[in-house]
Amino acid sequence: MKKLNLLFAALLVCAGQVLAEATFDFSTSLPQGWTATVSPHGYEDRGAQFIENSELSLPGVSEVKQVTILCSANEDNVNSIEVTVGGVSLGKKQLPKANDQTQTFESSTALEGELKILITRTKKSVWIKTVTIDGKFDSSVIPEVDPTEGLDGEYVYDEPTTVVSTDSLGSKIPYTFIYNNVKVIASMGTKTATYFGANAGSVITFVTTRKMKALVVDGFLRKGFSAESTAGKIVYKYSSDVDIEEDAVLAVTDIDTNIVSLTCDKQLRCHALRIYFEANPEVDIEPGEEGQFSYYYEPKETKAFVLKFDSLTYVDMTENLGYACTSLLFTSGEAELSLAVFASTIDGESILPVGTYPINDSYAANTVQASPGGDEYIDYPSYLATDFEQTEEGEFYNPYYLVSGTVEVLQVEGGVYFGIDATSYNGSTIKGEYMCAKGEPIVGDAVERVSVSVKARKVLRDGRLMIERNGTMYNVGGQKQ
Repeated sequence: MKKLNLLFAALLVCAGQVLAEATFDFSTSLPQGWTATVSPHGYEDRGAQFIENSELSLPGVSEVKQVTILCSANEDNVNSIEVTVGGVSLGKKQLPKANDQTQTFESSTALEGELKILITRTKKSVWIKTVTIDGKFDSSVIPEVDPTEGLDGEYVYDEPTTVVSTDSLGSKIPYTFIYNNVKVIASMGTKTATYFGANAGSVITFVTTRKMKALVVDGFLRKGFSAESTAGKIVYKYSSDVDIEEDAVLAVTDIDTNIVSLTCDKQLRCHALRIYFEANPEVDIEPGEEGQFSYYYEPKETKAFVLKFDSLTYVDMTENLGYACTSLLFTSGEAELSLAVFASTIDGESILPVGTYPINDSYAANTVQASPGGDEYIDYPSYLATDFEQTEEGEFYNPYYLVSGTVEVLQVEGGVYFGIDATSYNGSTIKGEYMCAKGEPIVGDAVERVSVSVKARKVLRDGRLMIERNGTMYNVGGQKQ
């Protein structure tokens, strides 16, 4: 049985209900009723990620003798969590370097008041996944919210009504917007000037003032996509091998309500959303055929590569692609490593903050793209090319498609250090390193870009996470404020 994510609890709980035990899920958002002095940096399988000190608060608890926190830390015994209820501490604990660790805080006497979780982050990151309160929680502290707030109750909808994105709010964030009297709420997603969507593992909700019959998404599905809907029947194009981008990739029919939510286990991007109110449209969606990209081209024999690269080409692809992406090409005498990095954006340019970048297919900020494979013409990042052979027909090589691992970016004395620790599709391991000296003539000047990100800092202003750089404020999408 799935636990209720309290992001939409305001729509679901009964006012005044007192729960004897409550578990709050931080996997995709701050649960309803909770506040944070510094917002999470992002959300992932390990929960809400904190890269700065923060204090989480929840009112309305009583008779509390135990609080259990499922959390993670990627540095040993330098970060800590303290729990208080009504100002009384239940203890403070140093966190070992481990994922999904359980930390239990107990009191010999029952406590009541505001629950606070004080996160002291000294190095790297702390994640909060779930918080379970053994006591009483009064759900009436969750404010009653009218889901149709901001919508016009007299609005006459077209058949169909189309929803598109016309401005950018940012990536890997919760967002809400209204278009043609349709409210779109994402627990964690991306909204650019050309599309809106939900990140892997998150929820996207559509609200109207009239009962919907069906909705159809023209857009993009990540390979292996699946989803669940709170109403109606859902069908989508599917491929386990490739991403799919075309009209009518997903539809929900027989909805018969004015609120419907989709929980997406992979990334969803909507170029256009069409909502029908009169009848189900004739949309023929068949499971997608096996795609053109394949891992077939990677050698099945596994190898262990240990490489020292001697050059780096750094190209900002943001303007070409429409989202923050940086192409890194490391070369040595025996190999080339091509990485696609989804970086941060400031002043419309992609930058590389120092830190550890996981290799996955989330398309989230500060990650490296896992390769979808290749075909007879091209290999798609991120991959390692080896064993080059020049023939009359062209150049041939063995590609190793990176599907997991990390890329570390460190600012050190005299420049920037890149460390790669990855695994390919068939299990080959790739370890590589490169030292980029400050002032080295490379495309884009990676050293200066890394330096810029170090000087920037995050600021919480009026409940919104902002970036301050050289006295100028930017939102998380990189727009000046």
